[in-house]
Amino acid sequence: MPENTDPISMPSIVTTPAIIDRLTQATTDLLWSSESDYPFEIVTWEQGTELTPTALFSDLDDAKLSIESTTITELFAPVIAVEDWYEDAELAIVDRYKALLQTIESNLSEVQVFRVGEIEIAIYIIGKTPTGDILGLKTLSVET
Repeated sequence: MPENTDPISMPSIVTTPAIIDRLTQATTDLLWSSESDYPFEIVTWEQGTELTPTALFSDLDDAKLSIESTTITELFAPVIAVEDWYEDAELAIVDRYKALLQTIESNLSEVQVFRVGEIEIAIYIIGKTPTGDILGLKTLSVET
C-alpha cells in the first residue's frame, strides 16, 4: 500500500489584519442602539498590554471616570434576544449581532467588555488575537 505523500497541513494562525477585516465586515452598517445609534470602530493597543482597566485606559484625561466591566454575554443578551413581535427587519439585525458575537468569540481570546463614562458611555469589547495583539471594538451608548 503506498504511503500518503501529501504534506501534513498545519493550521494557519489568523493574522491581526485578517481579524480586523472580519470585525470591520461584521460591523459595517451595524449600529449600537441606545438613546442614540452609534457605529462600531476598531481599537488597538500595544502588544503586551494587560486586559485591565488600569492598563487599557491609563491615557484617559479624567482619572475619576467611571469604568465598569461586564461580560460579552451580558452585553449582547438584549440585542440577540428575539421578541414575538419582531418582523424581518428586526430579525435581520438580531442575526447581524449573532454573527458579530460569533466573529468576536472565534477570533479573540480573553474577551473583556468595559463601559467607560456616565450618560455617554464608551463601550469597549477587547481581546487578544492568536498572535498576542490587543484589539477590539468601541461604540457609544447614551443612557440618561
